[in-house]
Amino acid sequence: MKIKFILSIFLFWINSAFCQDDSLLYRYMDSLSHEQETGRKAHFLYEAAKYYLEKPGEYQKDLDSAQSLNKRSQKLHLAANRKTEAAMNMLLDARIQEEMGKPSLAKDQKEASLRFAQSHHLNKAAAIIYLSMANDIKDVAFDQKEGIFKQALLQAAKTKDKLLESKILMEHSSYLSSYGDYTGAVNTAHRAATLKKQTGDQNVSQELVSVAGNLRLLLRLKEALKYALQARRIVENENTRTTRDDMAAVYNIVGLIYYDLKSNKEALAHYQKAFEIAKEKDDRYAIHTITLNLATILSRLNRTADALSLLNNVTKDYISDTYAIRYAYLYTMLYSKTKDTKKARPYYQQLLKYYHTGNITGQEKHIMMIGITSYLFADGQINEMYPYLAEIERSLTKETSLLRVSELRKLRYLADSARGDFKSAFNNFAAFKSINDSINSVDRAKELTALQLDYDTEKKDHDIVLLKQKGQLQKSLLEREAIIRNVFIGSLIILIIFVGFLYIQNTIKKRSNEKLTLKQEEINRQNDKLRQLIAEKEWLLKEIHHRVKNNMQIIISLLNTQSAYLENQDAISAIQNSQNRMHAMSLIHQKLYQTDNLSRIDMKWYIQELTDYLKDSFQSEKSIKFEIQVDEITLDVSQAVPVGLILNEAINNAIKHAFDQREGIVFISFKRVKAVPFDLILSIADNGIGLQRDLSNGESDSFGMNLMHGLTSQLDGEFKLVSDQGVFITIQFPQKEGEI
Repeated sequence: MKIKFILSIFLFWINSAFCQDDSLLYRYMDSLSHEQETGRKAHFLYEAAKYYLEKPGEYQKDLDSAQSLNKRSQKLHLAANRKTEAAMNMLLDARIQEEMGKPSLAKDQKEASLRFAQSHHLNKAAAIIYLSMANDIKDVAFDQKEGIFKQALLQAAKTKDKLLESKILMEHSSYLSSYGDYTGAVNTAHRAATLKKQTGDQNVSQELVSVAGNLRLLLRLKEALKYALQARRIVENENTRTTRDDMAAVYNIVGLIYYDLKSNKEALAHYQKAFEIAKEKDDRYAIHTITLNLATILSRLNRTADALSLLNNVTKDYISDTYAIRYAYLYTMLYSKTKDTKKARPYYQQLLKYYHTGNITGQEKHIMMIGITSYLFADGQINEMYPYLAEIERSLTKETSLLRVSELRKLRYLADSARGDFKSAFNNFAAFKSINDSINSVDRAKELTALQLDYDTEKKDHDIVLLKQKGQLQKSLLEREAIIRNVFIGSLIILIIFVGFLYIQNTIKKRSNEKLTLKQEEINRQNDKLRQLIAEKEWLLKEIHHRVKNNMQIIISLLNTQSAYLENQDAISAIQNSQNRMHAMSLIHQKLYQTDNLSRIDMKWYIQELTDYLKDSFQSEKSIKFEIQVDEITLDVSQAVPVGLILNEAINNAIKHAFDQREGIVFISFKRVKAVPFDLILSIADNGIGLQRDLSNGESDSFGMNLMHGLTSQLDGEFKLVSDQGVFITIQFPQKEGEI
């Protein structure tokens, strides 16, 4: 009889924690951004923290994110008076501390969370915390671990939450199985299934798998197959997300039982189904478990090369520390079977290393010692086998599977025969044969065949019911199709009418558009004529401004010629003043015909040009500097001409009269001030000798001074003159409305 490989069947349902989907996090954070209620916000923060904690890979930034989100969640839970959820935050923080490599802090935090739950009578929270603490205790501390499980179940019973109690019972069943108490594990899983059904959830495939697995280890294969086939019926008939998640585990346990029954074909078929489902879901725990089972059945079928190829491919693509002992065991067994002890040795040495750590118990320790003794036999080290065989025998109890006893008797028989102890060898062979015959008795085979037949019959009855339902469904579909066909025909008629209506509307609209097009063309022609008239008007205005500027230049030239025949200095000065005034106005007309804007003058350009002209006109030996500060201001012609004349008079006076020395400064400023009622302020100042006292108050018969007063009035402005260590003239006036 080939060495049986005992595999865990309880790791399938924790895979969800490692199959993360980033869309979950996005959903949590999106919900958080829209949620207003404090308790719901805390819930989404808690779920996001769990996401980061359970995210594949142990990255510090993920753990930091988990801790930060969890603290925010706990604060909000307490604010919303959700004490049970706050206790779960404390438990989650303990898990985060564990992942950060701080076991003592994690333990303290769990104890603190338990005290918090007990002080506030939070039975549900206390049950979950006790369950977490039970899982922290090593399996060897049986009494301590059992006590914690009892506390968890006691707290769960107080909550009346049968699903929670069922979950804790399943965890307890798994522990009892790993410890070797298979009868206790069966009874506990039965209780879990009963409680779950009482909640209305009929999907008890997980619980049935646990019952079947432990009955198998008790060698009650008929009962084991019965429960396994029931679980298979559930996952095949109930197409839900939960049953789809359970399929790999169900097919695996059915395969294991068929393997024990020597039904190799059925075992291989079920293992292969389970393996494909696990790969499709990327369920790494299931992949490892089923790979080891597949390799075992392939070895039994003498397909050792296929078994080794499968192991090599899976271990290359999927790394697992959890199954290190089992992979080492199976490699050792496969290479020892082919007598290739050289390749088996590294894996044998791994098993020895694990054995000498001394902290391996239960099934793991049993298969580890079986692997070691099998290698020693293949390598001819017969005497070295006996200490391990003796330890295996000491570990056997009344609950021990007959398969393990069978393995031990076979190994002792082989060792005794090789050593020449034929009497002991005969006794062990007889014991091995007796156990093997009891496992494979004819009566047992008949019972199992009948059980399979009952299952197949029930399945066919179920299929007949499904076919009837399918027939009814098809009839309903045909009736629905007739209704849909009639509705379609009616809709088509309505559509044709609607299309006709649209066609008529479109024709009317098309005619209207043609009329509108003709009107638009007429409007465009009128607009073209208007644009042409405007262009002609602008050309004429430019021509007028050009001619006005030329006429002024002619007048300036005539005045210049006239001054050549005069000897009276006052007359010459008057003519020169007139020339300057004419040039101030000429510059405005020059600017208007040189630009596209026929109504506005850029004052920054204008003031600079006028100042440069006046400086050049006097050609004084005095060294006078001009400082000009002008904002981006444009004025209408009606305002630009008075401003230009005022500037001309003020600058003329400064150049002629302000400086008795050779040096001086004239400062010109034109700013937008937005001070009610004025918008603009023009300032002309010098640091010269100033005016005589009787002129500073504006009472003068000077033509230039009177001209500036008059021009300021024309601007609707205010004229101010101050003479103190120079002359300071300011003119404030409003800009024409709509011209800013």
